[in-house]
Amino acid sequence: MPPVGGSVRPRAQQRAGSITMFSAHYYLATALPALGEPGTAPPLSLVELRAATAESRAAPLIDAILLSDDLRQRQAVLAGELTEAVPAVLEPAQATGQAPLPAALMPAEGSESLPASDDLLWETYWYYSASVARRRGSAFLRAWVSLEVALRNAVAEARARSFAQRAAVHVVAAELGEHEQLVELGVAAWAGAPDPLTGLRSLLRTRWEWVTREEPRFTFSDDELAAYAVKLLVLRNWRRTMEGAA
Repeated sequence: MPPVGGSVRPRAQQRAGSITMFSAHYYLATALPALGEPGTAPPLSLVELRAATAESRAAPLIDAILLSDDLRQRQAVLAGELTEAVPAVLEPAQATGQAPLPAALMPAEGSESLPASDDLLWETYWYYSASVARRRGSAFLRAWVSLEVALRNAVAEARARSFAQRAAVHVVAAELGEHEQLVELGVAAWAGAPDPLTGLRSLLRTRWEWVTREEPRFTFSDDELAAYAVKLLVLRNWRRTMEGAA
């Protein structure tokens, strides 16, 4: 899948004036339950969010975002860390490795430069999500891809330095990620955390701060629903850290 060029990190105020189908999402946006701060219980599941937004113009954006969680569940199942997956986008058999992934997640020819299959899958996923953002004209999704790629690669580089490994082996889709101070601060907090759980929460906090800063507000647009999906995803992942520590 070809890389997506151009600027990938717009500001919320640049999006505020661009309202996509205001009336189409007015009732949907107001019907979705309010989200609390990290650590509070998510008011609905990712599966429920996808069902609620399935008929909206924002559905492709939300699918791309929720697909990232499905792939992480798939990784956990294959690694023996989870006994079952509850995917929102993938079929159950796909989420457990018993069926092939969708064609859009199959690596393009000539992508053999990444030796680790997980790295290759994630690179393909990020390019796929960036292409969805381009096709749907979503500034928010493009910016979210940039943040996630930058975070993933910065953490990979920090890990590689700590183990004296070659960082480039685990860097994916580098041209899609744009570093900023928030990424640097988040990775520094992760690296300095006293335990892995605290480190994971520091990265989730970074994501929450970013989406709170970048989300369109009261636009009732596709991007506002996409931002809701990212926030819900952070809440769900934070809740999982609490369940794992119990």
